Amino acid sequence: MPTGDFSILAEYEVDDDLTLLLARSEGMPRLGINNLESGKKKYVPLSWVENPSRSLKIKIGRSTKEYNLPLLMEGVSSLITASSESLSLNSLAWRGVQLLGDLIHIPKIARSDADLSLIAENKRDTLWYAYTPKRGKCRVMPCFAVAEEERGIMSSSLEEGRPWQAPALSLENGSLPFSMRNVAMVKEISRANPARWSEFMLPISKAMLLGFSDWSKSGEHLFGDALWKHLPNQNYRSEETVSAIASAGKIFMGKIIAYLRLWPVVGKVRSERVADATKALDERGMKKRERFEMVVPNLDDKQFRVTRLVDEAASVVAFGIVPVTRLPGEQDRVISFNGDDWETCLEACSLGGEVDPQYTCNSILAAIETKNWYDRIVECLTWAPCREEE
Repeated sequence: MPTGDFSILAEYEVDDDLTLLLARSEGMPRLGINNLESGKKKYVPLSWVENPSRSLKIKIGRSTKEYNLPLLMEGVSSLITASSESLSLNSLAWRGVQLLGDLIHIPKIARSDADLSLIAENKRDTLWYAYTPKRGKCRVMPCFAVAEEERGIMSSSLEEGRPWQAPALSLENGSLPFSMRNVAMVKEISRANPARWSEFMLPISKAMLLGFSDWSKSGEHLFGDALWKHLPNQNYRSEETVSAIASAGKIFMGKIIAYLRLWPVVGKVRSERVADATKALDERGMKKRERFEMVVPNLDDKQFRVTRLVDEAASVVAFGIVPVTRLPGEQDRVISFNGDDWETCLEACSLGGEVDPQYTCNSILAAIETKNWYDRIVECLTWAPCREEE
């Protein structure tokens, strides 16, 4: 939470007892909840509205008054619209689009064959893995599932050669750019498939500036605050600045990378809630292959037991996801998809090395959660679309 006094940017009167405020001290703005009867104000990040089942309860004398979120969203929309000009929100959001384009295409580097044989955890969250030996050609391998719109461009641009068995890109001038964004092949696939590489960035940029979730630890919004710190400056796309923002948004960018990496598959994953995942999958004739525990950062760091199962006859792969500590009414989760799509995910997550089912499962779950989050923020921003300035 920022320090100092809040400056009120916009107000919306819900009724005689409640006013909503949009206010800012430093960094991103906050949603103010103003109880007119008691005179008490509470400031929360706008990520508060992401949960569609949320409601607001305020004390009115000795009684409690409750507001459901759909009722409040009209006010939130009005606040965003009213404050956009004073925040320079449109221009900053478009700067954020440019910055995100740089961030998603930053390659991770391997300088020797030893680096390739054991890929460090901090080098896995990337769409591009570069081999830059002291002698020889610099080569970059794409680490994402190829969509149909991109296939022809990729096949004509990539070639076989060391160090990977998979085709890679040999850079013409031999030197690795800070970001692959402006490489000719990357520009081509971006034009061929804008839904994947560009159109989703504007809602994300605006959401970060307004204070929607960036999955920082302890409820902080490190990525959004970093954008407010750097985007108003003219050098917001310098390597130094982009690196600083990438560091602040490490968790957030890891989730975005997972979503982009598995983009052709994510939309085909079937997700459902069940009372007992183990029983449900057993009744479907699924056979267990492995079990492990994982932590999902954007779900309050909750721990889950995950079991991967297969139905070889039907060519189906499924994951049963069971919370270690179950909240009242909380259900298990089952996700399933075709065996061919599982193989696609394994290859995309291997970074040219050995396949890793557990890391791949983590990536799939991160991609699904990111898609669900993205769909929700688009819904929240529908009332106040951000348009490019003329």
